[in-house]
Amino acid sequence: MSKIFPLLILLLIHISGLKSQDCNKLGAWLWYIEITGFDSHERLADTLASLGVKRIYVKVADGQVNTAIWPELTDTALVKTYIRKGIEPWAWSYNYPGNAVAQAQALSMAIQTGYLGYVVDVEEEFDGKPLQAGQLFAAFRDSLDQALQWGWVHPDFKLYCTTWGNPEDHNFPVSAINPYVDAFMPQTYVENWGQTYIQNMLYWIEYGNQEFRRSGATKPLHHIVSTEKDKITGQQINGFFRKSGPESSIWVIPGSNTHLNIWKTWRQVDWHMDFCVSGNEDIVVPDGSVQIIPNPSSQLIQIKGFASLFDRIYILDAYGRIVKKLHMPYERDSELVDISDLNSGMYFVRLYENSILKGRMKFVKIE
Repeated sequence: MSKIFPLLILLLIHISGLKSQDCNKLGAWLWYIEITGFDSHERLADTLASLGVKRIYVKVADGQVNTAIWPELTDTALVKTYIRKGIEPWAWSYNYPGNAVAQAQALSMAIQTGYLGYVVDVEEEFDGKPLQAGQLFAAFRDSLDQALQWGWVHPDFKLYCTTWGNPEDHNFPVSAINPYVDAFMPQTYVENWGQTYIQNMLYWIEYGNQEFRRSGATKPLHHIVSTEKDKITGQQINGFFRKSGPESSIWVIPGSNTHLNIWKTWRQVDWHMDFCVSGNEDIVVPDGSVQIIPNPSSQLIQIKGFASLFDRIYILDAYGRIVKKLHMPYERDSELVDISDLNSGMYFVRLYENSILKGRMKFVKIE
């Protein structure tokens, strides 16, 4: 245990210095580094950092622990490399029914190695199997709780689940997993599903949200988009990210199993996308008093403090399309806006006086 605390302190110091960590957690998934063409994590980290990737999900196990096959599970140098480059290293594993306690050992080992979060990938093996799913995730949660009790890990360490983007079609036991995880990461692979899904991806992100909620998910949803078919564009990924939010991610880091042209697409992605939504950080009005409350909101927002500054207010979606227009009499100091008809996601507010943009703000619609 004495070896763990210095490492933990070192990691926390590095974390405090990471850029854009407060709002932007956009990530990329690593399967096998051996197929990426990079001869070291140092070189891969350099490339990802140059793009602006904020988080990497590193595979560390497949079922039970086997560090001969997955040395990444205990590679502290790997973790330090990504942190030094300004990238959060998270661990992930593919898991199966049975042997839940043995499989959950990977989480304890990942924590001791210094990973900053953990994702459990469960798919077809758990379709229609709520008992087995509950047992597996209970074991992982127990492993995390024990690490927290012993002081091995920072309280901000998260346990996520990734699975199908369409859980209802798979009779997937979302409700059995929900009590044990901090978030779900739906695999919303619109590129794999077909061109019409790419063209309507904002709808399918929202539809996936609804499926997860109907299936019993009460935790946050952070969607994953796939680029492995080399069909989706950088601009489309940006739209996906804006809709899904700051912990969106891409499967998978290109390599021998994909077309290397995908790197060109990744360079077109806005990895530095601004997700800060406090309401006032992006405001440009004379006295800075205009605000949106509550933010986030599910039903109503109140735009307050514009007094006689603005005569028009536009609300735009993530693609910049106007979804609401409000024409304001000058004597009003606030406006109550019904947003219940909007899909969940990021929205932008533009405030005008005599057709001149005078203020800009942001808010998030939640379910």
